[in-house]
Amino acid sequence: PAMKVAYVTMRFPVASEAFAAVELRALRRQGAEVSVLAYRRPPPDAQALLAERGLVDLTVVQGGGAALLEGLWQMLLHPVDSLALIAEILRHCWRRPLQLCKALALVPRSFSLLHRLETLKPDVLHLFWGHYPSLLGLLARRRLPRTVISLFLGAYDLEEAFPLSARLARAADLVVTHARANLPALKALGLNPAGVEVCYRGIDIAKPPPAPQKTRGLIVVAERLVPQKRTADALAVFARVAAAVPEARLLVLGAGPEQERLQGLAAQLGIDVEVTFAGHLPQTDVFRRLAAAEVALTMSRSRSERLPNALKEAMLQRCLCLATRSTGIEELISDGETGLLVDFEAIEDAARRLIDVLRDPAAVDRIGRHAQAHVLAHFDVDHLMAGRLQRWSSLCRIRAEEKAA
Repeated sequence: PAMKVAYVTMRFPVASEAFAAVELRALRRQGAEVSVLAYRRPPPDAQALLAERGLVDLTVVQGGGAALLEGLWQMLLHPVDSLALIAEILRHCWRRPLQLCKALALVPRSFSLLHRLETLKPDVLHLFWGHYPSLLGLLARRRLPRTVISLFLGAYDLEEAFPLSARLARAADLVVTHARANLPALKALGLNPAGVEVCYRGIDIAKPPPAPQKTRGLIVVAERLVPQKRTADALAVFARVAAAVPEARLLVLGAGPEQERLQGLAAQLGIDVEVTFAGHLPQTDVFRRLAAAEVALTMSRSRSERLPNALKEAMLQRCLCLATRSTGIEELISDGETGLLVDFEAIEDAARRLIDVLRDPAAVDRIGRHAQAHVLAHFDVDHLMAGRLQRWSSLCRIRAEEKAA
């Protein structure tokens, strides 16, 4: 029978978390029966996002008022478990008032999700985010002893440093992270890095794309338009490039609260004619534009940045990627070989390196080909998820043997 896997996340689907859909589609192609349990209400455009990502028939359990009432009722039916979880939260979070309040507020929803899990009876419970969903993981460990508990701890989880994440990690069957650079932070949480599996987040690679037809001088920025992404720095870099490379054009893909300010900045820099803000686009349209671009640029300073999928997708399309030295980026980009790396806020250095490379079409082609080969070899989501399924299957067999014994 197909393996039943339940993914737990805070909200689903989310426009900025397309990487979750990539994993889910890959698991379904491998034959797994997948469902998603979300803590929060769905976004207004949930159905459109599910359709765009090929998951319109996916079982998704969403939050809301009815779920809250169901959770309170389940707490009344199971007072021992309720008191045990609340005591756990108080014991580990009392020094962090904000996390304490959030965790206590999420207790009813955790119980309503647990009730759904008891109906779904998954073989594997995978916590796609390892912070507040750890509450459900602790309940499941207590109430669903035959279910394999799998926990992801990555960028945002490590920044959040929710105390119960480490508590669950020590009780989970499998802990995974998506970059070797995360291991020191996991050790700081009290975990043994040797017991954590590094599994990169992959991208869809059905087959290597044909050699793309590149538009000379086209640069793409593909990211959420939020302050930590430092899209303003990317505009400053492009202004210098445009002054030296007359055919240079910039295409900004993505939406967010910074868009209006960034459009004004482009006008102030005198590059509003050369810059196009395309807004949020379906992934197929993003891929088409990446295929036409010579360069993908990001000057992000996001502390939770870890090997972003947007860069992998650009590399797959043989773009030369210039990125800032965010945590772990060297696991994706080798400077001068599969892309270019600069320090945070190094606007002059980034502009100089882009100008040099745009004046050397052979270098753009060479680095683009090496980037594509690197992504094909290490970031194929079907290969990565097949390995994950094998690991889960092994853990399920161990659980069954323990039950039989």
